[in-house]
Amino acid sequence: MQKIRLYVAILLGILVKFTLKLFGKDATSAPGKIAIKICPSIIKEIDKRSKLKILISGTNGKTTTNNIINWLIAGDKVVLSNLKGSNMANGIVSAFINNLRSSYDIACFEVDEGSLPVVTRYLKPDIFVTTNVFRDQLDRYGELDRVKELILSHIGQALAIINADDPNLASFSGEKKVFYSVDENLLSRKTNVTLDSRFCPLCNAKLEYLFYNVGHLGKYECLMCGYKNPESRFVITNIREDSAGFVFDFVDRERDIHIENIKWKMGGVYNLYNVCAAISVAMLIGVEEKRIKERIETFENKLGRLEKKEVDSKKVIISLVKNPIGMSETLSVISNDPDPKAIVFILNDNAADGKDISWIWDADFDILCRIENIKALYFGGKRKEDMALRVKYSEYMLANFEFIDYKEELDKVFEQNDIQKVYILPTYTALFEVKKIVDSLSKRMG
Repeated sequence: MQKIRLYVAILLGILVKFTLKLFGKDATSAPGKIAIKICPSIIKEIDKRSKLKILISGTNGKTTTNNIINWLIAGDKVVLSNLKGSNMANGIVSAFINNLRSSYDIACFEVDEGSLPVVTRYLKPDIFVTTNVFRDQLDRYGELDRVKELILSHIGQALAIINADDPNLASFSGEKKVFYSVDENLLSRKTNVTLDSRFCPLCNAKLEYLFYNVGHLGKYECLMCGYKNPESRFVITNIREDSAGFVFDFVDRERDIHIENIKWKMGGVYNLYNVCAAISVAMLIGVEEKRIKERIETFENKLGRLEKKEVDSKKVIISLVKNPIGMSETLSVISNDPDPKAIVFILNDNAADGKDISWIWDADFDILCRIENIKALYFGGKRKEDMALRVKYSEYMLANFEFIDYKEELDKVFEQNDIQKVYILPTYTALFEVKKIVDSLSKRMG
């Protein structure tokens, strides 16, 4: 009976997939939703068919890390993955239905923190990658301790790859673990206003920091109990900026392996954590150092995480924002760009975005004061007035701005003659709409 339910679930999922594609719709979630209703344990079939299983979870960086890992291991391996960011159970099963095979060498999935109980009930990972823990969608997850518990309690018997620079995650007590970290660099800070975690997870005393890289990620120590960054096996070090992003060295301290002068074409220190986690996985599963360097240097992100496009000879950079640290770090990246620019904020409060938008008040919008050559600000989305109000209450002098219906009026932005770049910062439900609109404008306007 169970096998019949499984086969019916797969067949109906395939039918839904083809129906959606017939009408030009995305099939990253609906096929899985239907299949799970018929056979709730269908994820167990993925577990059975996969030789090596990797899960990635955390607040920020899941999609980018997942895509880098896939880029590093792609080739002669048969890999099953949810590369488009649909990271709940429906998305994972949809990825399976969209890429049906009798077996897979590797299954590599990013998993939404809230979906971990369902996914890990049936899919038992061999490797579990943690990215970070920040405040995100408080209406769904609650505060940091809840998010931390969701992640660490579902690692199970997997080898945990832990971010040593996150004091919340580094306290993981499991025996099977390795740590990764990012060294101090030119963009590290001695002070930080955007902190989600200030206190020791062991004794609750205030943590002291030597430097901050991203939010509360950095070099920390508790002067009360001695808790501090654990020794990392994998480290990104000797970090230099270049015109495209960064150049860095990657070190595996346990095996004394150094991969030097890797050119990485993405800005933002937070992306150094993503690439460090991904290379750590690649090293552990035996990808050669030469291939790692070659693949990292040719990686291009196409999923709204500083994704680059062009419209009417103007460069477009699309960056998903969904929580305080993501917004603050994106603005920090923009602050390093001196070119004339427009910035478009798009804030929605749909279920997938999180109904609670209070997070915008915890983001550091004072960074706008450090951004050169802002020619105009645009606000769109269901909560555009709230976003404009938040910017007004920062130290930035809000003068040249406009409210737009981004679905109908995004072309207005590109009609400005005094800009070279357009930064679009959408929340989740606007992201894929924005990408389609920009692609359409690119074809129409050149």
